[in-house]
Amino acid sequence: MQFIAIEEISGEISVKSELDFESRQSYDIIAVPIDGSNAVHVYIRVLDENDNSPTFAVPSINIEISEYTRLNSEISLPLASDPDSPPYSIQKFRIVSGNVNNAFRLSTKEVNSLLYVDLIVNGLLDREYREYYSLVIEAIDGGTPPRKGTLNVSIKILDANDNAPEFTQARYSASIPWNVTKNELVTTVHAVDNDAGDNAKITYSIVRNRPDLVPLFTIDADSGVIRVAEPNFEQGLVYEILILASDHGVPQPLESTAFLSVLVEKSNEKKPHLDFIWLTDSGNPEVYENISLGYVLARILVEQENHESELTISGSSTVCIRQTDSHNIYLLIICGQLDREYKSFYDLLFTLTNHDGIILEHPMRFKVLDVNDNPPRFEQSVLHITINQSSDQFDVLQITAKDIDSGENARITYSLMDMPVLSIEAETGILHIESELNCSSDLVKFRVIAKDNGVPPLSSFVDVIADIVDSNSRPPVFSKPLYEVSIKEDTEQGTCLLKV
Repeated sequence: MQFIAIEEISGEISVKSELDFESRQSYDIIAVPIDGSNAVHVYIRVLDENDNSPTFAVPSINIEISEYTRLNSEISLPLASDPDSPPYSIQKFRIVSGNVNNAFRLSTKEVNSLLYVDLIVNGLLDREYREYYSLVIEAIDGGTPPRKGTLNVSIKILDANDNAPEFTQARYSASIPWNVTKNELVTTVHAVDNDAGDNAKITYSIVRNRPDLVPLFTIDADSGVIRVAEPNFEQGLVYEILILASDHGVPQPLESTAFLSVLVEKSNEKKPHLDFIWLTDSGNPEVYENISLGYVLARILVEQENHESELTISGSSTVCIRQTDSHNIYLLIICGQLDREYKSFYDLLFTLTNHDGIILEHPMRFKVLDVNDNPPRFEQSVLHITINQSSDQFDVLQITAKDIDSGENARITYSLMDMPVLSIEAETGILHIESELNCSSDLVKFRVIAKDNGVPPLSSFVDVIADIVDSNSRPPVFSKPLYEVSIKEDTEQGTCLLKV
């Protein structure tokens, strides 16, 4: 026999070569003595050991799902297998890394002694917030220590039409001479859509209350350029136009509107004009929220023929204008405290008036830029949790903080202090048990630190008190499945035979 041998004189049965439980689980031997006495039937059962790691049918997969996918939707994952027998077969699955904001979870079901795993949508998906997830999923068997196999799952979140176009200004203004000609440029409007593909493609149009009347203006559907269609204007009048921006989303396009005021100048009248010289760091209408009171944002020059005019501003009480000793020069000044977390932009309207009324309106969006003035914050100063040494539930425990700043100032990195048996995913805050918790105490205390990525970074911490419990779900395991010992028949009583 290839694997089993029997010694002719002593009758001792031994193994000739390495046995493999996965190939053969038992052997039947008929031992026939040379002296012709009765044959002996020997049944040998091969015991399994945990010598195989779980493997998935494929090492990696790519998945595409819509950001409109419903909560608890299931996505089948490739089958994982382990040729070992219970309890060394696959016992559980877990997401090791990449599960930002706990967006997904796993669900398992056993069919015909095989453990199948599905990926479940556990949170609302938003492509504009995160377009890709890279998950690492582990299959874990029941050995001590357990063997593991991994599956890399790349998830692309497909766009849904959940954002309407948004104009860069709520109101636009322009002026044209009274003797303007056909096709002359009036102004250009612009809208943006945070979706992707056709969901972000914008078409512009002018809303017409009286389709039967000859339109005075036209707009290019793709570029937003507005031109004169029929030069038939009255001097000194202001024409109000409603502009519509529509995306190409399916099944229903989303829309938004903005107003355009067009002033027709009087004959021989020079067009009034505001000339802004921005004194901010970028040279644009934007400033950081920690700017000091009294800071001069811009110098405004009023260019017009009639000097008897007044420039006013509306849209914010934190930004105001002051006239200088020169009648046509104004300063734009910070006169109130800015807070980006309260308001990130202001739609300002500069209005120039004289004794006849409004002669110019100039809208402008003023942006408030973020500074790292808020540290991450935990909801509690002390967090109580329970760690069951024989449970998998701790694998999905997530500790999170919030930072109301924006961009890198709000991106949080997590770390642990003085806790080698646990680890935490730096990006997600998900805790994992790295080694056995053989604690003499029923309590474990450690600290989770949340640090943002601002310059300089700000941080905070939460003290965690963990109750250690043991539900005895894992019975004791011997180091060997079978022990053999030989003794002499006259061995004295009390002699040590074997240590297990």
